[in-house]
Amino acid sequence: MNKKKLTTGIILLATFLAVLIAIFMPWYGKGANGRDRNGLEFSDDFFNSLAKGSSNYMADMRKVAVGFKGQTFEVQLKFKDAEVAQKAELLYTQAGAAVELNNQVLKIKGDMGQVMLAAIYDAEVMFHNHGDRLTAKYNLEPKAALKTWWISFQEMDKALKKQATPASFKQAAALIEISKRSIEPGYNFYGISPEPVSNNILLLTFMLVFYVVYTLWYGYGVFEIFEGFGMGAEAGHKEEV
Repeated sequence: MNKKKLTTGIILLATFLAVLIAIFMPWYGKGANGRDRNGLEFSDDFFNSLAKGSSNYMADMRKVAVGFKGQTFEVQLKFKDAEVAQKAELLYTQAGAAVELNNQVLKIKGDMGQVMLAAIYDAEVMFHNHGDRLTAKYNLEPKAALKTWWISFQEMDKALKKQATPASFKQAAALIEISKRSIEPGYNFYGISPEPVSNNILLLTFMLVFYVVYTLWYGYGVFEIFEGFGMGAEAGHKEEV
C-alpha cells in the first residue's frame, strides 16, 4: 500500500464531492421563472442564451416568405385533436385565409406568403419574449399558439406534397424551413435572454476549461486510490533467454 497516493486520491475525491455539492446548491442567481438556480441550471441558461444569440433567422425567413406572396394555395388538413383544429382555424383566419372547419378537418385557402409572414411574425414575437402580445391577439397561451403553427405546417407539408406540382413542392419545402428556423427557435427560446458569444468569452472559456479539469479531477482521484492500494498497472518485464 502506498499511503501517499491513497491520501492524494482521497483528497481529490473529497474535494470533487465538495465542488459537486456546491454545484447543486441554489447559489447562482434567479432563473426566468424567478426561482434560485443551481449550477447546472445556470449552465443550461448560459449556453441557451448563447445559442439564442446566434439563432435569429427571422429576417432571412421573411425574405423567403415574401417570395411566395401572391401564390394561392388550397389544402385540407385533418388534425388528430379537435382543439388543435379550432386553434388552427383561429390562426389562419387572423392570417387572412378563408377557412372552413368540420370537426377535425380544416379546409384552408389563401395567400401562401401572407400565411408564412403571419407565422414568422408570431415566432419573432415569441423569440423576443413578448408572449403577452400573442395572448392578446388570439386569447391563447403563447406557446400553444406557436405549437399550433408548427403542427399545421407539418400537416400542410404533407398535403402540398400530395398535390405533387412544382409550386406545391416549393411551398412545402419553404414551410418546413420556416418551421425549423423561425417557429422552433421562437418556441424553444421563449423566456431566454439572448447573449452574444463575443460578450461572454471569459465565462465561456472558464466553463469549458472547468468541465475538462473537473472530469480529469475525478479520474485522477480514482486512479490515485487504485495506485494507493497497489492495484495500478505495472509494465511487464521481458525475460532474457
